[in-house]
Amino acid sequence: MKRKKFIDIMSKYSNLSINNETAWEIYLRCVKSFKNTDKNSVEYLKKIGSMSQKEKLVWRTRLAESGIEITPSEIDDYILIISLVVMKNFD
Repeated sequence: MKRKKFIDIMSKYSNLSINNETAWEIYLRCVKSFKNTDKNSVEYLKKIGSMSQKEKLVWRTRLAESGIEITPSEIDDYILIISLVVMKNFD
């Protein structure tokens, strides 16, 4: 996906909790990682995109317990980025 299209999607559908440049860098790292990962990891990434609010809260709590503080808006934006990566790899 081209940067402009990515930024357009993020501007329209995200919570804008992650600035565009950082979101783009995350997207590129995820694309690279996705290409080098195993099937189980890909399935896990797919599941992240369809988590309920309760599941997101549990995931956020696990992240916090490991020292990663993230807001609910950031969770949604990261899930959007991951979903775009997954969709890109099925085009």
